[in-house]
Amino acid sequence: MKRRKRTRRFNDIMKTGLYLVFIGVIAACVYLIGRMVYINNNNGDEYARKVLSQQAYANKTLVAERGAITDRNGIVLARSEKTYNVILDPDVILSHDYYLEPTLKAMEECLGYDQETITKVINDNSKSRYLVYEKNIDYTKVSDFNSYKSKHKFVVGVWFEEEYTRVYPYGNFASHVIGFATRDGGNYGLEQYYDEYLRGVEGLEFGYYDPELNRQKTVKEARNGYTLETTLDYNIQTVIQKKIENFRTETGCKNIGVIVMNPNNGEIYGMASNYEYDLNNPRSLEGLFSEEELEEMTQDQKTNELFKMWRNFCISDTYEPGSTFKTITVASALEECVVSGSSTFTCNGYSEKGGWRIGCNKKSGHGKLTLAEALMKSCNCALMEIVEKLGADAFYRYQKQFGFGDKTGIDLTGEATGILIPRSKLNVTELATSSFGTTFNVTMIQIAAAYASILNGGIYYTPHVVKQMKDEDGVPVRKEENGPVRETVSKTTSEFIHEALYMTVEKGTATPAKVAGYLVGGKTGTAQKRPRTEKKYVVSFVGFAPADDPQVMTYVVIDEIQDESLAGSSSPATRMTSEILNEILPYLGLYPEGEINYVVDLDLIQEPDIDIGDEINSDVLPDGIDEEVM
Repeated sequence: MKRRKRTRRFNDIMKTGLYLVFIGVIAACVYLIGRMVYINNNNGDEYARKVLSQQAYANKTLVAERGAITDRNGIVLARSEKTYNVILDPDVILSHDYYLEPTLKAMEECLGYDQETITKVINDNSKSRYLVYEKNIDYTKVSDFNSYKSKHKFVVGVWFEEEYTRVYPYGNFASHVIGFATRDGGNYGLEQYYDEYLRGVEGLEFGYYDPELNRQKTVKEARNGYTLETTLDYNIQTVIQKKIENFRTETGCKNIGVIVMNPNNGEIYGMASNYEYDLNNPRSLEGLFSEEELEEMTQDQKTNELFKMWRNFCISDTYEPGSTFKTITVASALEECVVSGSSTFTCNGYSEKGGWRIGCNKKSGHGKLTLAEALMKSCNCALMEIVEKLGADAFYRYQKQFGFGDKTGIDLTGEATGILIPRSKLNVTELATSSFGTTFNVTMIQIAAAYASILNGGIYYTPHVVKQMKDEDGVPVRKEENGPVRETVSKTTSEFIHEALYMTVEKGTATPAKVAGYLVGGKTGTAQKRPRTEKKYVVSFVGFAPADDPQVMTYVVIDEIQDESLAGSSSPATRMTSEILNEILPYLGLYPEGEINYVVDLDLIQEPDIDIGDEINSDVLPDGIDEEVM
């Protein structure tokens, strides 16, 4: 009985204790809530600032200014312009009621934003610390806003981020050489090849908000990209682009390319392909197709057309060089001493090689020819006789020595290697047809570099477009090494070629290339495309002046002339060369010499035949020779 009473008393005590504990917890909660309300009402702003001051705002990459690209005389061909992006920090703007209204007012008055619209954006992104609201705004607005903000301390959470936009002042000028740049880097041409040097080194900005909500920052500055000083000449490039445009408009062709270079060091003065495109709008096909045609195209078709438009015909496309290669064959034979200037050859209109009857451009034959006349009259039969003396081993070795089958190393992206018949397959027929530039493929830049080496006395230089790089202060930081690479021919061979190609223009197949008052040399080329039966041609001409001391060289290639009366004739290429040289020679400080007395030691020069180009008869040229990419 007593035990039962003690138990009941103990339980009552426990209940009372639990009740008192519960009352105590409730009281403590009430006190804490009251205390929090008090602190928030009296010291909330101070604590908010302390919290925010310990929070870093978003790290920011500082974009380096992309380096400019200039021509050889300092004319700016590509540059970067600074633009500004509006950046918002909604989290800070909404951190207190009295920040929102003055910030919205500032954005309306200085930036022209609608308050209702911007309020919705801020509320929809209330937790964001970094929001790009608008890009590429005018600097005047930036200046006005910053000035306004400096006078209104409750304008917070808005700042401006610098960015650069690539600008090409001359639109489609040298587009295939320059290329274009996007935010991700360079595309094609110099923009891509030298992207590493043009883009510079990015910097970094890291910071935080102080107790007064001012942005404090630590900055590692960016290093701006280097400026490329190119070998291009604005005036020469303008001339060749104008000539190409005129030819496309008046005559038409599938493709056309022109290279103008200094044969004495490999510098490219100008390079242009068929359709130049607007570098400021490189993804537009409007200049090539009508609105109706574009609407009918699929996206894949448009992409393919863009790739074709961006392609540099002068370095990326391959073709059979035709008779321009005869100069290479003759120079190689002279070096091996299997022929000389006094050698003679007989042309009956065709030769039989390996079971094939291979014709000359003059079906009735040229008769007896000197070595120089073999070039002047572009005689296939003479060249087949010469290469037979030279032999397959030496011929293939000189092909490689002149750079065929390999990239030249020009400082542009997209260079092709061409296609050579490998030595193991260079049999009688293949050797014969190769002697006059068929059954293998080259690029324009390969022919140009090879010819330059012959014209300058025998030194091969890597063709190049950039002379040097400069920092943002104009101080040279890197000069491109473009010295001699190797010797291709002797000075004696070089001088013979000067004379023979001068006579080719004076009395041979290239008379349309003459320029009044100047010594001009050059070699024509015409090659039938495969299949031969379709009678489609690539015509070309390599020209240079002065012929006795070449200072400038041009190379014109025209693929599939639309005028059928001119389709197999090299005369359009020779005439274009004459027009180009006529304009650029005085500009380069090379003036007419009045009466010309250029002594040519060629004893057996005859009267010229009618200029019919270098056409090859499709029924006498093998069309099924195996090819192998080297």
